[in-house]
Amino acid sequence: MASLEELREARLQKLELLKKEGINPYPAKTKRDHSIDHVISSFENLEKEQTTITLAGRVMSIRAQGGLVFFNLFDGTAKFQGLLKQEEVDAKIYDLFNAAVDIGDFVEVTGTVFVTKRGEKTLSVKSWAMLSKTMLPLPEKWHGLQDNDEKLRKRYLDILFNPELKDLIEKKAKFWQSMRNFLITEGFLEVETPIIENTTGGADARPFATHHNALDIDVYLRISAGELWQKRLMVAGFPKVFEIGRVFRNEGMSPEHAQDYTQMEFYWGYADYEKGMDLVERMYKYVAQETFGKLQFKIGEFDVDLNKTWERFDYAETIKKFTEIDISQATLQEIEEKLRALEIKFDTNGWNFSRAVDILWKYCRKQISGPGFLVNVPKFLSPLAKSHEGNTNVVQQFQPLIAGSELGKGYSELNDPIDQAERFLEQEKLRLDGDEEAQMNDTDFVEALEHGMPPTCGFGISERLFSYLANKPIRETQIFPLMKPLQEGGAKKKEAKVAVALINKGANLVGWQEKNAIAHLTAAFGARRGKELFKFNSVATSDDQKINLNIQHAILIKDADSSDALYNVSHVAKSQGLEVSEFTREMLETTNDKKVAENTKSKPVKDIEFLGVLVFGYKSEVDELTKQFKLSE
Repeated sequence: MASLEELREARLQKLELLKKEGINPYPAKTKRDHSIDHVISSFENLEKEQTTITLAGRVMSIRAQGGLVFFNLFDGTAKFQGLLKQEEVDAKIYDLFNAAVDIGDFVEVTGTVFVTKRGEKTLSVKSWAMLSKTMLPLPEKWHGLQDNDEKLRKRYLDILFNPELKDLIEKKAKFWQSMRNFLITEGFLEVETPIIENTTGGADARPFATHHNALDIDVYLRISAGELWQKRLMVAGFPKVFEIGRVFRNEGMSPEHAQDYTQMEFYWGYADYEKGMDLVERMYKYVAQETFGKLQFKIGEFDVDLNKTWERFDYAETIKKFTEIDISQATLQEIEEKLRALEIKFDTNGWNFSRAVDILWKYCRKQISGPGFLVNVPKFLSPLAKSHEGNTNVVQQFQPLIAGSELGKGYSELNDPIDQAERFLEQEKLRLDGDEEAQMNDTDFVEALEHGMPPTCGFGISERLFSYLANKPIRETQIFPLMKPLQEGGAKKKEAKVAVALINKGANLVGWQEKNAIAHLTAAFGARRGKELFKFNSVATSDDQKINLNIQHAILIKDADSSDALYNVSHVAKSQGLEVSEFTREMLETTNDKKVAENTKSKPVKDIEFLGVLVFGYKSEVDELTKQFKLSE
């Protein structure tokens, strides 16, 4: 098989051939007068009247036989077959097409349509022109996009060959447009607020910092979709405003979190959180129907019906229902004992009652399919929210609960300037103590509140809702997720790669079973990655006896304590584009792949017992992902 460099060189020679024939391989104009989808829809009339038409697009396949050349053309709307007959066109037209056109090139073709003997709608080509000569082949013609990292880095090629990905991108556009249409119909005004700020506000998050050269000041990229600016518009007299825009948070990655993403926030004057819940429920149903054409979704292990009555989940009552812990009476020690009984790990660094309750809630949350709203959150967990008038221990906050996760957050917004100023000062103390996620003191906003802001409901939702409804990690639903840069010249960075195999010690495997798991993980990994794992195949002894070489990357073995821990690592690794191999109880019990498939298909993922997971990628990424696990002894 020719190398990529050899294929490129061959195309460069074809480029020179076109130039010698006086043909511009990159013209600015095309005579295209029909899109392919229009030709398909109006085919009968075009065939009946023998209308001469011109199509343009990318050549996706070429098949030559005798004096015939069949090819498929794709213009982004649909594919259509073209046919060049040697006996019906000038010899130069036919010969140059054969000599200069490759799969992947953009061409313009002119002719009339007909139906072949096999019943395929086809364009009988009388003339053609080159629109863009490609230098590199499409992936299926060389190594293909097998590497997850390459798929995300060369997303344009993944989209070209993956109709599901193209459909996902189109759905995401519908998602935001339908949300925009809903809010505008409800009387909201779309606004734009600053992305670069002197102080960040509206969330507890670590911001990205940069420098403004013209003003010679340090500034931040916003961490919310203009919350404090939109509240200023409430002061200014606008009753309903919203913004859809990019938000930036300098935090960790996970299947549910990204560092730059799209968020919508609305602010509704003279409304409280009760009105907000009614509006949000209607909005979610509308957006889901407009985007996906349905209200029933499979999200992870949950079956979610948005058309059901949305329940209200009281924070304390829900925890008591699932754990028998009354957080209004329980001590920190009692909660710790319950967490241990539930086999929930927790880190005691910075440990306190609030953190313990929050971890307990997350356990409960993951068992709730929804849809519904989390309400009556304790004030000690949401100190910046407005308290209930009848119960000052809980706040006027609501969060949509769908598929075990909170997908959005809203409040009856704080409009007491004295209270707000005091809370900013408390947050500022936290920042001085090293909490980079604490909010900054925005005295200008406090001054705006002193001029008066009406009772207001605010709500925010990020693109995570879309990723949940699409049942995919958020990174996979972004068109061009941020990737670490390649070195100049296109070579990958020189950082070493490493494989880490994690073994489930909680499964109580005997010696041969552990070895079996490790063997299968490494074999599956090697089969998927192939010869690229080797620098060269063998080494020679002094008497010229060859010994087949080991792969060039280290393989470490570490211990995990549960199947859940392995699944979480696997889930995050996949979302980050790392190579992953997995070994489950079903694979240990039989070598019959059909039975493995049947047994696995019969269970939700939560009931699959993971015995081992192998993760391969750049050392810094794999080390960060597996740093909590100890090396096997």
